[in-house]
Amino acid sequence: MLDTLAAAAEVQTPIAMHHTSWTAREGAPQMVMTMTQTRDGWLWLGGSNGLFRFDGVRFEPYDRPLPSAGVAILNAFDDGSLWIGYRYGGVSVLSRGQLRNYGEQDGLPANAAVWGLEHDSQGRMWAATNRGLFYLDGKRWLAAGADFALPTVGFKTLMLDRQHNLWAQGNNGVYQLRADERRFTKAGPENGTGVLFQFPDDSVWSWDALHSVARRLTQPANGAPAQPLPLADDLASLLVDSQGGLWAGRVASVEYHTAHGIQRSGREQGLSGQWVAAIFEDREGNVWTSTSTGVDRFRHQRILPVQVGNDAVSSPLAADVDGGVWVGNVHFTKQDNGAFAQHALKLTPVIAGEDGPSALYRDPAGVQWFGANGRIWRQNGQQLHVIPGPPNIDLGWALSLSSDDTGALWTVWPRGLLRLDANEHWRDMTADTGLKNETPRVSASSPRQGLWLGYARSRVLQLQGGRWRRYGASEGLDVGMVEAMHVKNNHVWVGGEKGTALRHADRFIPLVGLDGRAFDGVSGIVELDNGDLWIDSGGGLIRIAASEISKLVALTGYRVRYEVLDVLDGLSGNTPMRYPLPSMVQTTDAKLWLSTNSGIFRLDALERQTPKPAAAVLIRSLGPPGQSSPAHPGMRLAQGTTALQIDYTALALAMPERVTFRYRLEGIDTQWQQVGTRRTAYYNNLGPGDYSFRVEASNYAGEWAEQPSKLDFSIAPTIPQSWWFKTLCALALLAACWLLYRRRMHNFAAQAVARLEERTQERERIARELHDTLLQSVQAMILHVHAATLKLPAPDPARIQIEQALQQADDVMVEGRERVRDLRDNEPEQQNLVEAIRAADNRLRAPGVASLQVSVDGEVRQLHPAIYPEVLSIVCEAIANAYRHANAGRIDVRIDYRTAELRIIISDDGVGIPADIVAAGGRSNHWGICGMRERAARIKAKLVLRSDVGAGTEWRLTLPGVLAYQASSRRFRFWRRPLAA
Repeated sequence: MLDTLAAAAEVQTPIAMHHTSWTAREGAPQMVMTMTQTRDGWLWLGGSNGLFRFDGVRFEPYDRPLPSAGVAILNAFDDGSLWIGYRYGGVSVLSRGQLRNYGEQDGLPANAAVWGLEHDSQGRMWAATNRGLFYLDGKRWLAAGADFALPTVGFKTLMLDRQHNLWAQGNNGVYQLRADERRFTKAGPENGTGVLFQFPDDSVWSWDALHSVARRLTQPANGAPAQPLPLADDLASLLVDSQGGLWAGRVASVEYHTAHGIQRSGREQGLSGQWVAAIFEDREGNVWTSTSTGVDRFRHQRILPVQVGNDAVSSPLAADVDGGVWVGNVHFTKQDNGAFAQHALKLTPVIAGEDGPSALYRDPAGVQWFGANGRIWRQNGQQLHVIPGPPNIDLGWALSLSSDDTGALWTVWPRGLLRLDANEHWRDMTADTGLKNETPRVSASSPRQGLWLGYARSRVLQLQGGRWRRYGASEGLDVGMVEAMHVKNNHVWVGGEKGTALRHADRFIPLVGLDGRAFDGVSGIVELDNGDLWIDSGGGLIRIAASEISKLVALTGYRVRYEVLDVLDGLSGNTPMRYPLPSMVQTTDAKLWLSTNSGIFRLDALERQTPKPAAAVLIRSLGPPGQSSPAHPGMRLAQGTTALQIDYTALALAMPERVTFRYRLEGIDTQWQQVGTRRTAYYNNLGPGDYSFRVEASNYAGEWAEQPSKLDFSIAPTIPQSWWFKTLCALALLAACWLLYRRRMHNFAAQAVARLEERTQERERIARELHDTLLQSVQAMILHVHAATLKLPAPDPARIQIEQALQQADDVMVEGRERVRDLRDNEPEQQNLVEAIRAADNRLRAPGVASLQVSVDGEVRQLHPAIYPEVLSIVCEAIANAYRHANAGRIDVRIDYRTAELRIIISDDGVGIPADIVAAGGRSNHWGICGMRERAARIKAKLVLRSDVGAGTEWRLTLPGVLAYQASSRRFRFWRRPLAA
């Protein structure tokens, strides 16, 4: 590696890596002197302006006070800790969110700059200061002097090599503490401070800044002799990256030394500024440099630009047989070290305004063809021969060149389709195609599939064995203007303005992406030997794996997965739709070359980058918009919070533009919210309660993390939103409803009682009227008639008839008195429901039948006078039905005096009532059950009949207590007070 670095010192080109710069305009700190990366993925930057960190998108200053603003050195370790050394003395360690400061009181020298911090093989921390080396013993720093065989001089650099040896470079030279020793030994007699670095061959080198010389301190593992490094004398920083390349920071540029030469980038190539003070490689392989005015990142890119001597733009391409390629009239030949040599071929004669060919083609015999304005060239070995077009015909610029299965060359021009035979005679083939007055746009061929021509309106022609075959919409082809064709074995690919299709079994299958992408605007198609398909389109370079192509053929309507390479991978510019053709070719060593309006590019088509796991998402802050606070589990937000802003990030430094996010708030989002690259979530109209926010990021390939990051938080309720307030409100509402119900029931009861009292009073009035008018009048009449009868002789027949009439009148009087008594028999002092039921039982029961059983639960209450006869009538009718129809062996009557209701249950063990009779409300022309229901409805009672054949019968009479019971004067006043109010 070192030999090639020295040998390639003369070749200098811009650094062929993806380069991004940040300046103060993008929030980058200036004058960064040191960089490192902690285990969690943060990139830390320190300098005279303090300490900063970077997540790939945003720079942010460290938000806690530090002992000093001048940071001289940063170093991160596997335990997650970040060690900070200050330019004006002191050391800090940031671990698990806690900052611990060390100063003069802890043993460090006062006002002595700390330039280096490193562990040794024993895990002991060392500090390089301008007053000597110090080590941390427990909680105190001790000077490493004679006990460690060190001089008390200034030290600048510390390095732990891959063999766990600690190296220290100071004013007196370089010292080494081997992993198995307790004392330092001096490595060489030279003095001078500088930078220590180690190459992949395990050799350790020192850059002596004072004398501007690099010295090898240890032998490489292969024992190769030391070679001088081509380093300039204005170096400020050095780094050997994980690939073995050497990075050198200079005053006006940064250099990258590789086996292929020295690449250099300065302000002209987009470097953020001058004076490259720090160089650092992160865990993803990105190399970071700092300048006086910003920060830069260099990362590997799959697509590399090709420097063409004649500044070729949109040039046609053709591969040769040795891994090289033709770019227009420039031939790139591959060298043994992998580099390319350029040789320009002069195509003569030259026409004014002509700067190169517009179409290239290498036929199966290895002959290279060049097409330009109205003529072509044929190169076979070293022989170059020009063939002019047919005389007196303005063909225009050549569009495409191909050969048929006989070996004849076919040329596509804007104004014709011509065939060149072996004798170099031209023949117009436009009419032979069957598409008169139409010329194709593009052509392709192979010995197996013959010649293919592409036309407008989704039409292609195949010429094989002298026979033409046409394909179009009826064969499933719908690509619009055909812009590119590619033939590989049995596959024929056609790409155009509207999409891409594959011919299979004499039909074309449209190529559609998993997300519905049509792969349109195609200018180049290449299928590799391994079956992978590459498409050059306006949206980037697309790769579809061979396995996806197999599924496309096997499964109807299958949508393929694909990968896109674009500007993030090094591709810039677009491929013009008109020229060149083709815009992409494959060389014999499986490399792809592309031509765009920005230049020429190449990539290794077989290179595969194993997708790295998605970076863990860090939820940074949470709170109302503009008032966010650092997020921590169990956060409780203030009362009244309804709008929320959640900031999060993923610590992916290489291509943060390809990291996409999705999140969901449990209880609010029913599914994942796909938000692309946005790193902030917004919510509105949130209420109080507990929430769980989940967010995850994809890796660069679009694959999601296996475990999302989670933050549980809550929003405190306001007093009206609190559970106890809502409970009180609910209880108050229930109480109000209960009071309204009670009031309504009171009103209903009062109305019912009033109606019952009216009925009672009406009965009493009728009784009085009967007694005071009719009965008294009849009685007086009887007395007058009886007195007149006494004046008649006893045996007088008339007297006998009158006495008989008087007897009947007495009977009427008795019956009238009974009716009056019935009207007044419902007075409370006269009620005895149990005795009345038993009396009815005695009247209704047939001789020899067991009497019914009456039971009473609760305190016996007097029924309202208007209710009592209706209840008794219903019970008596139920008993009568049981005796008449049920053939019951036992009849039970249960009277339940409850406060809220009166409940009477009459049950028997008889034959029961058929279901159809129950449903019909009784037997035809029988009115007992109907009358019972009418009586129940009249007194607002609920009457339920339960019966079935062979299961007995049960009547259940339920009446609200406020209606059933006769209220006492005190109770009556209690019910009335709310109503009167």
